[in-house]
Amino acid sequence: MKRLLYIIIPVVGLFAAGCNKFLDRQPLAQASESTFWKTAADADKGLNAVYSTLPDSRDFWRDCHSDNSVMTNAWGEGGMGYICQGTQSPTDGYISEEWAYSKLRMALYFLDKLKGMSIDENLKKRYEGEARFILAIRYFRMVRLFGDIPLIKEAPVSLEDAALPRSPASEVLNYVISNVETAVANLPVTYPNNDAGRITKGAALMLKADVYLYMASIKKFHQNQDDASLWKQAADAAQTVIDLGAGYDLESDYSYLFKHESNNNNKEVILAYQYVKNEITNMLPVLASPTGTGITGEGWASFCPTRDLVDSYLCTDGKSIKTSSLYDKNNPWANRDKRLQQTFLLPGVPCLRPDGTYQPYQPHPSYGNPERMNNEGGGLTGYMYLKFAEPTNPDPENAYMNFPLYRFAETYLMLAEALNEYEPGNGKIAWAMDKVRARSGLPGVDDLQGNQSAMRDAIREERRHEFVAEHKRYFDILRWKIAENVLNKPAYGINSNVNDPIGDWSKPQFMAQNRVFDPNKHYLWPVPQTALDKNKNLTQNKGW
Repeated sequence: MKRLLYIIIPVVGLFAAGCNKFLDRQPLAQASESTFWKTAADADKGLNAVYSTLPDSRDFWRDCHSDNSVMTNAWGEGGMGYICQGTQSPTDGYISEEWAYSKLRMALYFLDKLKGMSIDENLKKRYEGEARFILAIRYFRMVRLFGDIPLIKEAPVSLEDAALPRSPASEVLNYVISNVETAVANLPVTYPNNDAGRITKGAALMLKADVYLYMASIKKFHQNQDDASLWKQAADAAQTVIDLGAGYDLESDYSYLFKHESNNNNKEVILAYQYVKNEITNMLPVLASPTGTGITGEGWASFCPTRDLVDSYLCTDGKSIKTSSLYDKNNPWANRDKRLQQTFLLPGVPCLRPDGTYQPYQPHPSYGNPERMNNEGGGLTGYMYLKFAEPTNPDPENAYMNFPLYRFAETYLMLAEALNEYEPGNGKIAWAMDKVRARSGLPGVDDLQGNQSAMRDAIREERRHEFVAEHKRYFDILRWKIAENVLNKPAYGINSNVNDPIGDWSKPQFMAQNRVFDPNKHYLWPVPQTALDKNKNLTQNKGW
């Protein structure tokens, strides 16, 4: 989709004007209402602007909401770092960022204009499917964060002008599903190479499975009303992706997926936010890396993995570090899930330095290295990322690796999770799990087949390790109703005594951050105060 996204920025201005009733104006170098929305090329440009509202690489930052990551600047980004500490408030700018009605308006505005266009009907249906997918994924995200929200359907009015009250989450999710079904029906399985990166039928089916997994989880774990039909819908959608014949498969090298070389050049990513060299870029390598590492030495260590996450990776015999005979506290990264060293920069492991040499990463303050903890750019836990870091990138502030939204690995894990909840004896559960685990050098899970609880735990851990920094974990711990368990304890880092074995979990550790999760209020975010001030028909969530 690189060709497409070159033209996003100019067209976004048109959408912003349209949503604010200024389309009668004709600004210089910008299309106007009287000359736009006439041809298929116009619709194509307009749709590309809607694509810009898809979740993007900022979702890497959001892993700090969960038990996976710590934000170094805990109050930063308008309050992003407050979420895991339970100190967020309705006045935080970050809360308003996720109350994304301006992004919804862009999709609704496009659909409204597309409806009146005289272009090829097949193309028109495809464009509608793409826009409805984006509308659906945005509404779905907001429901998971805020619960009941105002539902604006086919007219691109502003929420303030409409003064709508909050609709039940179930009603919004029904609308999400109706849009997803249209997308599934209208979208192709694949595109020609010059349109690579667009939303496909497979992506729409993934969103469908995602929504049904969420609805099934809320019923079962929050409302104690298990509904097998919802789990089955999720499993059926995931199975359809597997049977689609789109050429999806797992890449043999997990780390390859998060480098610019894999952009639209791999068989695993079903949908990603598209980045383009020198045009649409991100700064993930700077955020992910500590100072003094990588070819430039530039790194802010803005987000650091937690000790709990690092220690949770299994040994190659499938056992935890506390039960496996393979685990060596003095050499803790050996004989472990391959993703551990593919995802993280770990103490003692050689890393690239600005002089081109590889020297051990040593973040303990006693070493006095630039990457030392609590130094500027040194982080808080002593662990950092390799995923998305691209240490050889000479321009880390302008990186352009795509950011995956759905990968085929998740297809397998969605299938396994859904089947385990309504048909725990189904042999496809272990089959799907083993597909993902094999790449990481882990044994199969046949011995867990039929043990629903043990398999559930294994699936959940597999999702945690597979999707680190892809903003899956936070939504998972919310829907599984385990956030009150995993976020009500401090986040720790490496051992504080440099003489203790680095892998000895029983020794004192640096505390990176204290965390609080109140189950009576934190499963939903507060409605932004700015929205309440503008729309008197809105009400606040309980406890806020």
